[in-house]
Amino acid sequence: MNQNNLLETLDELPVGIVLLNGTDIEWQNAVIRGGISRDDRHPEEIRAVFIELARTHASEPRSIPSTFFLGGENYFPGVHSSPEATVMLLMPEHDCATLFPELARLRQLCFDLEEIFRHSFDGIFVADGSGVTLMVNEGCERNYDLKAADMIGRHVSEFEQKGLIRPVIAQQVARTGQRISTTQRTHTGKTIMVTGIPLFDAVGKVRKVVINSRDTTELLQLQDALAQAKADLQRVDAEIEALRLQNLKVDGLVLHSEPMQRIASLAARVAKVDATVLITGHSGVGKDVIARLIHRESPRANGPLIKINCGALPRDLLESELFGYEPGAFTGAQKQGKSGLIELAHRGTLFLDEIGDLPLDLQVKLLQVLQDRVIVRLGGTQPISVDVRVIAATNRDLKSMVAERAFRDDLFYRLNVVPIAVPPLAARKDDIAPLVLQFASEFNARYGLTRTFSEQAIALMLAHDWLGNVRELRNVVERAIVTSEGDLIGPEFLDGVLPGELLDEEPSTFRQRVERFERRLIEDAMRKHGNTREVARALGLSQSSVVRKLRLGK
Repeated sequence: MNQNNLLETLDELPVGIVLLNGTDIEWQNAVIRGGISRDDRHPEEIRAVFIELARTHASEPRSIPSTFFLGGENYFPGVHSSPEATVMLLMPEHDCATLFPELARLRQLCFDLEEIFRHSFDGIFVADGSGVTLMVNEGCERNYDLKAADMIGRHVSEFEQKGLIRPVIAQQVARTGQRISTTQRTHTGKTIMVTGIPLFDAVGKVRKVVINSRDTTELLQLQDALAQAKADLQRVDAEIEALRLQNLKVDGLVLHSEPMQRIASLAARVAKVDATVLITGHSGVGKDVIARLIHRESPRANGPLIKINCGALPRDLLESELFGYEPGAFTGAQKQGKSGLIELAHRGTLFLDEIGDLPLDLQVKLLQVLQDRVIVRLGGTQPISVDVRVIAATNRDLKSMVAERAFRDDLFYRLNVVPIAVPPLAARKDDIAPLVLQFASEFNARYGLTRTFSEQAIALMLAHDWLGNVRELRNVVERAIVTSEGDLIGPEFLDGVLPGELLDEEPSTFRQRVERFERRLIEDAMRKHGNTREVARALGLSQSSVVRKLRLGK
């Protein structure tokens, strides 16, 4: 656009425009020309008014009058000076009557947007198309732990180079023109979720990049806390269910054999005093049943019975579970801290199963609890008094571990005040039949069945070694109850259910094994179909083959 066209355009504007060159009025548009023609003052006097406004703006811009009278009307002046010329804009008052309310609305809108930008909880970061920081809000300062003054005017690459923010995405957004979301890590260890959005100009070039950020560190901590709360709830539910099942009978304790009668008598006696008890025996013999019996018969029966398996948890988790921790004791710790199991067992019984797996350094801390009756949570300094009775159990030889320096001798003597050794099930055969009847009654009630074992089946179980002890017996009884086709479970059904294959000698050759497998298939089919014709049809064999294989098995 040439100068003449520009002046023609300015001449049509409803705003007064005056162009001064020094003290000369070089040009004025129609609004000013009309005003001067209607004014009674001499043109030189009007020129002097314009020149004075220009000088005032150059020396003291704030001293320019807000309005002045010209050509019979009030005007609102605006002056812009440069070395080449001075441009003066004059807005007639009658036009401002409609313009000012709109300006006020726009000013309020700008104020509101600025307040929203400043106080948005999410961080807002604005960079130009080249990656230079233009604006940041308070949320952005909080997320990155940086002041606005340390960010505005700096290129985003500096933040990554100095390890303040990684990765930065403003340049990638500007280069691709695409929305990008990622996770950032800050120099203070925060985890920040960010989304970068490109803003385009009229020709499609990225002119600005806006990045929204949110600190997800607290969200992750809340997720961890929620997961821990769910785990705690599940554990409590499991303990309540376990206690409910335990109380259905006399703690599941069968006392038909002389060894178990002696153990029960000893347990009942020591239950009346707070002496520490060490229960030993193979896995599955029922050490936890003895521990529950001692707790139930003790003066602490109305208090909690808290059990923890020392071999089931990693060392650090085991320590925090036993002793608890204060808020912020370690990464991932609950903000409110947590009571340990020893603390939860206050005025009750603490049952430490698999005590032989307790790490040596935690053995020292447990010894201090037994001696001083106080604990200190992880990350804490305040001693907490605890009143607990300790029962420990193990399937390991602690005396040998003491000799090998794998277990502290002082802790062993503290625990071994009252030793109770539970014999394996093979050493107390008199308990097998009552246990079978008890477990059968329990599982019949659970599954709504009425199945019983024949005398021959029980005799077969009496002959078994039961290396897995009571736990193995319980498993076999449950399996037989739920898989048996009839209400009477005979010895033929236990063949294959019982570990060790007790019905006959183990076949030694491959051919013998194959023949035995075929015979079992045919016998199962005979129980189901009742005659060799139907068995042959079901198995895809000739009737003569079925008869021959059955004869070979006799």
